[in-house]
Amino acid sequence: MSEYPWLATTWQHWQDLLRQQSLPNAILCQAKSGTGIESIVEKLAMAVVCKNATEEACGFCHSCDLSKSGNHPDIHWVRPEKEGKNIVVDQVREANRLALESSQLGGKRIIIISPAEAMNESAANALLKTLETPPQQCNFVLLSTDKSRLLPTIISRCQIWQVKPLGKLAFLDWLSEKISASDAPMVDWQCIKMYADSPLLALSFIEQDKAPEFNALQKLMLNLIQTKQLRISEVQVMFKTEPLEKIRWLLYILADIQKSHFCMSQDIKNPHFIQLSQLLSYQQAYEQYHELLKLQQLLITSSGLNSELLIVDWLLKFTQS
Repeated sequence: MSEYPWLATTWQHWQDLLRQQSLPNAILCQAKSGTGIESIVEKLAMAVVCKNATEEACGFCHSCDLSKSGNHPDIHWVRPEKEGKNIVVDQVREANRLALESSQLGGKRIIIISPAEAMNESAANALLKTLETPPQQCNFVLLSTDKSRLLPTIISRCQIWQVKPLGKLAFLDWLSEKISASDAPMVDWQCIKMYADSPLLALSFIEQDKAPEFNALQKLMLNLIQTKQLRISEVQVMFKTEPLEKIRWLLYILADIQKSHFCMSQDIKNPHFIQLSQLLSYQQAYEQYHELLKLQQLLITSSGLNSELLIVDWLLKFTQS
């Protein structure tokens, strides 16, 4: 996994389990979005159903051809039908039925649930019943960005794996290598450190040249605090596209302001941020962070809401805080 070095250790351990024929019935892997974890889960699934190999798929057999085309009858992905929606009980019941059936190609079956925390209560309970008496010749892989949102009883029935982030230097080295091939300029550390656990998102941030928007957002917040006046048209333009990503930026800015009051953000040199951290108290940053966190969760879980209006409302309350 040289392309994604932060996944190399996990993949090597999974290969050891495949070689020893000791892959557990249920694996729970926690990894942030933007780690590319799906890439090694696909490799794992191909190896599980491959007819000729143990630790890695051969890539040439009929089973591998089906896997590469995404049509293998014994590899099943369970995902929300729409982004931000739940995985519902009928989806898990169908997965349970497939787990109990015989393999269509006379081998093993593998069922991947992603993200596992998207299962609603009924779906989680339906899965739990299957994990309590795991079917023969079938492996479950649960992918999660936050396993604390899963039932403890589900967690207890899985072997736990957690993808560890790269250190700062290794992260920057990997980014430098990737952007040198695309001629994209490296950006300020503040802009990408929020993606330190999600290298693919950091790379996308750089390649899509989002740093100017990030800095414009900090400038907007600074003007708001200094003047106590909100330019609604400016906010609407700012949040017209990808509002959830920009809310994520705001959350990181507010978190860094809180850290700055304990001298934990000395590596941030952006002048707008420095002024923000001087003008906004720790208590204000703390309170607004948690209000924004509620708004983020509302927008994720409820469809059809006008994100621009809700963000304007949050900012108006911000001016009065």
